[in-house]
Amino acid sequence: MTASPDDPASSRRSHETDAWVGVVLAAGRGERMRSTLPKVLHPVAGRPMVRHVLLALQPLVSRIVVVVPPDVPDIAAAVADLAAAVPQGADRGTAAALEAARDAAGKAPLLVVNADAVLLATASLARLRDAQRVTGARCALLTACVDDPHGLGRVLRNEDGRVAAVVEEKDGDEDVRSVREINVGAYALDGRWTWEALRAIEPSARTGERYLTELVGLAAASGSCAAVTLEDPREGLGINDRQELARAEEILRERVRRRWFAAGVSIEAPASVLIDADVEVGPDTTLLAGTVLRGRTRVGTGCAIGPYSVLVDSEVGPGCRIVQSWVEESTLAARVRVGPYSRVRGGSFVDEDSLLGNFAEVNRSRLGKRTRMHHFGYLGDAVLGDDVNVGAGTVTCNYDGREKHPTTVGHRVFIGSDTMLVAPVSLGDDAATAAGAVVTRDVLPGTLAVGVPARQRKRGTRRG
Repeated sequence: MTASPDDPASSRRSHETDAWVGVVLAAGRGERMRSTLPKVLHPVAGRPMVRHVLLALQPLVSRIVVVVPPDVPDIAAAVADLAAAVPQGADRGTAAALEAARDAAGKAPLLVVNADAVLLATASLARLRDAQRVTGARCALLTACVDDPHGLGRVLRNEDGRVAAVVEEKDGDEDVRSVREINVGAYALDGRWTWEALRAIEPSARTGERYLTELVGLAAASGSCAAVTLEDPREGLGINDRQELARAEEILRERVRRRWFAAGVSIEAPASVLIDADVEVGPDTTLLAGTVLRGRTRVGTGCAIGPYSVLVDSEVGPGCRIVQSWVEESTLAARVRVGPYSRVRGGSFVDEDSLLGNFAEVNRSRLGKRTRMHHFGYLGDAVLGDDVNVGAGTVTCNYDGREKHPTTVGHRVFIGSDTMLVAPVSLGDDAATAAGAVVTRDVLPGTLAVGVPARQRKRGTRRG
């Protein structure tokens, strides 16, 4: 870290009392992604890349401003809960993008980060902020020393090791291209100085864009520039194309796995297990090979998930076992067993100690405690009570070609194999159906439904 501030004591006093503002530059078009989706909304470990940057900044600043393209409302919508969005004007370039945040940011000190810097850790941004705050430098920047700096801006230093400028590779000569220290695209700036300095930045003769990196040269020329070098240079990797997206995804997912290892989660064949950044997993849970946990899934303690199971935006209670099955937007209470080869679809709830065996499908349904569906069948738009036995081949016929209809099953009901429950229909407590029954009318409590269509008689009686 190097710096020669004009008035260190004055700057330190100001920065200690002012609240920091984060500015995320998200107005780039990302043309190399070859996508109709804005680059900063491409997911990395299940989270749009711009949200990774916002969440890394959040503990360090009082508020965040995101600079977005004026014609892409999806970005503003994606960050609305974390930041205020402001559109970039007609001027082009990163300096123009930062200028768009002037009114929203005010004169507070600034932490400015590119929206594709998804690998930057909060700790590294804190080092950058503290370097500017302690030294009082007008500009502090993050740098990284990498083996392959191709296509990246180089950090040039004077003979005494002080930062002199940042030069883009395409603007540099052979000596510049030989430098291995790169500009990461994250800056801690004196807010009052920044807004005045931005006015001095002229458009590039080659591209017509105004570059934020010119601030580094302006600060260095006045002897007021600091640099913080990343301990892990991989944090400095940006994302410009699909290959770099895949590389960032791999690094982030490995970080997520390490976090859950440290929290007491066992992961078999770790490289095959994908855990999104917003997932939570309880201790003493084992994730077996090929398991995928997506979105905001929550898994309790002492579970075994997999092999080859997929959970999407679901809640899984303690002690559950899910084998080679798919659970999406649903809740499993404690000690539920699912699979193999079963699917629990959106809006379903399976209560404690229940079982869904092989080739069972449940959709928008609620199953009570200790209810069992050992073999293939379909339950849709159904509510089942406690201690229900669902025989193999049972189907709730919930769709009449125009509308969906509900099926209600009471407690301790026995549903025989190959029963068709033609909704809307209900079965009372302690009722039963015989194998192959087609139930088209409500079944009274304690009665047996037999035949096609099913007829009712007192449960436990036999044909004379």
